Amino acid sequence: MDRNADEPAPLGSVFKLYVLLAISDAIGMGDLSWDTALTVTAENRSLPSGELQDEPDGTEVTVREAATKMIELSDNTATDMLVHAVGRDAVETAVKHAGHHDPEMMFPFLTTRELFQIGWSEPEYFESWATGSTEEQRALLDELQHQEIGQHDVAVGGDPLWPDGVEWFASAHDIAKVHVALQEQDDAVVREILSENPGIGQHSWDYVGFKGGSSPGVLAGSWYVEDSSGESYVLVVQAATEDAAGINTDEQSLFFQLARSALDLTQRD
Repeated sequence: MDRNADEPAPLGSVFKLYVLLAISDAIGMGDLSWDTALTVTAENRSLPSGELQDEPDGTEVTVREAATKMIELSDNTATDMLVHAVGRDAVETAVKHAGHHDPEMMFPFLTTRELFQIGWSEPEYFESWATGSTEEQRALLDELQHQEIGQHDVAVGGDPLWPDGVEWFASAHDIAKVHVALQEQDDAVVREILSENPGIGQHSWDYVGFKGGSSPGVLAGSWYVEDSSGESYVLVVQAATEDAAGINTDEQSLFFQLARSALDLTQRD
């Protein structure tokens, strides 16, 4: 059952599912392990949400710890550390692996730090990204990686970025596919990470995997659930507006009420 499920929409932090898939793929190939140590540096430090942006350079966490923070807390610095660990190409390969209907829509695959730099620092970066070819966008990202970023270097707000392509994009069907791809990894650690934060109270399901996301003008939520018989379902809800006022608190509350109701009705069916 769906509505506009084939239409791409901005994801907010739901894009982090693709990063988790890239990490799981790398572990499956022996290139990383869940215990591999990652280090916070000036090059991979991002801005909130999260915790690791407040830790000093040299702080170490394992891949598992970073992945857990990425999904449970939507930690942006943890996310960028993981992208750096596998490389942008590997994450783009994971987008294809997951069956995205138009993978190049996600290329070049942005880190959170790059989103902040392009969207809310220097106007010329925004213009270069919005009007540039894929090759020109990749050249811009090469330039940005050498520039430090702090909370006083950006001014988050104003008009939503997604209408100009400064975001990550996928349809509801694409998001459902990446959830399924993650479960097909058959990795107990992946399942545990995805279930750390269920998004909404759902005690009646045997398993709930969740990732949500938001940014100015964007709200998204995705759930992979299993019942006691092992039957599984994926629920994806996406909302986007070009209004600078964004999506207010009352609308966010209704959004998650809708998701809760949909999961309740699914179980009763």
